[in-house]
Amino acid sequence: MDEKISPEVQRLAAQLQQQQQQLRNISLQKQSFSYQKVEIENALEELKNVKDDEEVFKVVGPILIKKSKEEIEKELRNALDRIDGSLKMIEMGEEKLKESVLKNQEKVEKLLRGENTEDKK
Repeated sequence: MDEKISPEVQRLAAQLQQQQQQLRNISLQKQSFSYQKVEIENALEELKNVKDDEEVFKVVGPILIKKSKEEIEKELRNALDRIDGSLKMIEMGEEKLKESVLKNQEKVEKLLRGENTEDKK
């Protein structure tokens, strides 16, 4: 029995490996954005405990900058909106990639089944 794998199966297998690496990268991106989102949500929650006339500071690089509570809340909400948008885009890309992976897996399985039946003839 000849154990050669067709170039098409090899190509699809390589593509699957690449797609799986892309899925791992997407997972890391989602994890990073999710962490940032939690941090911003925690900061917004803490700001609820601050009176409107109290001093609030924002870390910018190695320095602290005094800002109004309202300004910081606005900046944090804008950042949260951007992160939510990024997460949605990442999740859409992830779904498309998962669909492509499934299709390629099915193609490989079909091709391998076809090769195995030809080998038995």
